[in-house]
This record gives sequence, structure tokens and C-alpha cells, in this order.
Amino acid sequence: MLEPIYAFFDFDGTLISGDSILYWLRFYYRHRPGRLFFLIPIVPGFLLRGLGLISSHTLKRIFLWPMSFEKPAELDALSEAFVREELKPRLRPSVMGKLREHVAQGHKVVVISASGIFYLKYLRDLLPSNCLFLGTELEWGRGFLGLPVYRDGNLRGENKIHRLKEMGLGAAGAGGYAYSDHHHDIPLLRFADHPVCVGPTQRLRKLANEQGWPIWEM
Repeated sequence: MLEPIYAFFDFDGTLISGDSILYWLRFYYRHRPGRLFFLIPIVPGFLLRGLGLISSHTLKRIFLWPMSFEKPAELDALSEAFVREELKPRLRPSVMGKLREHVAQGHKVVVISASGIFYLKYLRDLLPSNCLFLGTELEWGRGFLGLPVYRDGNLRGENKIHRLKEMGLGAAGAGGYAYSDHHHDIPLLRFADHPVCVGPTQRLRKLANEQGWPIWEM
């Protein structure tokens, strides 16, 4: 029996334009104006990040801090509405067409993103039913002062490959495809036999030109 062919799609900047976590924060505070005080630590967070005293992973935890104080059912309801109202209109028709083309060919499609799985999981209502969604998993209210804690790390860069290997997909790049816009996904693009750079960052564009990887202009 032949092994399935996989197609890996990054989410932010690839399947959608822009950064979904920023869209999420805008959506969240519009629905939770009483928690706007959580924006106060974001300013020193950016400063500490600029000075190299905290990582981008820690800054992301600060962004998502107020979610630790949501009831699970209410966070789920907000997340589902966010995907329907904010993310659905931002899906790129051309990239979605390519995703559906892979599905029609019998390929296994995996959407793999550093964005939180707490809202990414609701993409199941918008994408073909056999797509697999992998995102950053968080444990709410576990860290200092209730800061969320990553479960198995932020799903970015090399950690995407670690996650795939843990799932038994360490060989899934053979004959497979990977689509991304960002240089953080260089490990994922190298993992697949057929990397495609979608509206790439300058750094990724430079590497793509050196490697002869296809560039899909957006």
C-alpha cells in the first residue's frame, strides 16, 4: 500500500493575510472591554522584548493572559465566533483553492501554525473535513500570576518538525508539499520535498531564490 502524500499549510500570512493573534486580540477586547487593563503589561512586554530580555514566546503568553480567566465554554464560544466572523473573510481564495486541490487528489492536508489551537480548531467548520489542524496548545492559568503555559512549546520553527515526529509523521515530508510565507518556517519547507513560498518575507525570498524554490506572489 502506498504511503499517503502530505501537504502542510502554514496559517498566518499563508492561508490568511496578516497575523491571526492580532485579529484575535482586537476581537477579544471588543467583546471583553472590561478586561482592557490586561493591555497595560503589553507595553513593557514589547520593551523587554526589544531589549532581548524576554523571548517572543513569552510575549505571546502576555498577549493571551486574559484568556486564563475565561470559563472554558465561554472561550470556546468566543473562539468559534472569531473564526466565523474574522478569519473566514480573510481566507485567501487562491491558497484555499490549492488546499482543496490537494484534498481532491487524495493528499493528507495538515494546517500547522504557531497560533493557538483554541481557535484554530474551529477551522474545521470552514475547511474540508479530513484536514488535520495543529496549533500551539496552552494550559490556562498555570504560570506566574495565571500566565498561560505552553504544552510542548510554541509551535513555531523547528518545533513544528518535532511535533510531526512525535505524531509518527517524521517521514511525511517525502513526496510532500509545504506552503509558508515566513522564514520561521524554513525547517518546515526543508522538511517537504516540494516547498512553496507564498508571498514570502525578504529573508525567505532570498533563500528561495538561492534554493530554486517556487515563489507564489500574493
